[in-house]
Amino acid sequence: MKASVINKISSYVFIGLMVLSAVVLGLFFFFGYDNYITLNGKSVVDPQFTDLLMYWMYALLAICVLSVFIFTVGQFFSKLKDDPKSALKGLISLVLLAALFVAAYAVSDDAPVMNNGKAFTDTDILKLTDVCIYVQYVLLAVSTLCIILNLMGISKVINKVKA
Repeated sequence: MKASVINKISSYVFIGLMVLSAVVLGLFFFFGYDNYITLNGKSVVDPQFTDLLMYWMYALLAICVLSVFIFTVGQFFSKLKDDPKSALKGLISLVLLAALFVAAYAVSDDAPVMNNGKAFTDTDILKLTDVCIYVQYVLLAVSTLCIILNLMGISKVINKVKA
């Protein structure tokens, strides 16, 4: 397939996902706020399309994770034939990402937290939340450091040294 055909297909898929996301968000924000439920003796609004929004976010997350995994593995095997050293660099980055998740899991805490006056004790959710927060902190710090180094021109110096 030519690159232009692949670009057109990916553009159409992207536009389709954006339109569908806009529809789901529109349904969530503009319809269904006349549903009231009683929670702890109080009448609260229960948006009608919350479940749809949550399932759509899960679907987008699954599409993203599967795409990254499939394309990373595909790129690894295609580079393995031509440039094994470059392929191993890509594999090392995946191993480092997995190590980050393992390290975040090792330091995460599952201590109960207070939520609306009640103790939340689901240890799996508490661990997962801590892992996600720690990974986001590390990735944010690494991204910020890379941006600062790039703005300082460090990448140009490193590329000159490699050449």
